[in-house]
Amino acid sequence: MGDGQRSEDLLATQRRYYDLRAPDYADESRPSDRRAEGLLDPALVRDVVDELAPAGDVLELACGPGGFTRDLVRHAATLTCLDGSPRMLARNRAEVGDPRVRYLCADLFAWVPRRRWDAVFFGFWLSHVPPSHLDRFWDLVAACLSPGGRALFVDEDERATGLEASRDGDGTTARRRLSDGRSFDIVKVFWRAGDLEDRLAGAGWDARIRPLGATCYVGSATRR
Repeated sequence: MGDGQRSEDLLATQRRYYDLRAPDYADESRPSDRRAEGLLDPALVRDVVDELAPAGDVLELACGPGGFTRDLVRHAATLTCLDGSPRMLARNRAEVGDPRVRYLCADLFAWVPRRRWDAVFFGFWLSHVPPSHLDRFWDLVAACLSPGGRALFVDEDERATGLEASRDGDGTTARRRLSDGRSFDIVKVFWRAGDLEDRLAGAGWDARIRPLGATCYVGSATRR
């Protein structure tokens, strides 16, 4: 099996896993699928979103159950939330409960944007993009942004590697388990901030990335 097909298979498995995981995701009363939770404190999420201040028309990619959505909507004039999991979108809609949010269900690697936004945000998503698909993903982000628009992102860096219970040899895949015992291999790439800045610079982006908390980073990027 070639690397491209392996990545496609992993992405399909990943979408399936997170759709099934949606009812338990970020629920600290349920068993963790990792050695330790890597979630940010809600107060820190609020501070980070306030710092980034995503104004105007905002698109949130891989929005999940709404951990960032509820703060993004405080800043945005309009907010569009996209995710590949119908169950995640249902949770987001129920938990955020804001009629100003528009929801789209789509596979990020097949979706074609039909408009542009002033800012594109993605939280804890970039680490789930295979290295073979990274440039393709950032091309999508560029296609979503209005001239002068900003890409804003939060994710785990290399300090979070030890949180995974099981990883493959090349450091791009982790194994996660549902509460019923079923296991799934997903993409999990822990970028170092400097390496990611360099990779984005090579793809035509000016990025500024800094550490956030004990295991994460926050970044902002614009097209040159």
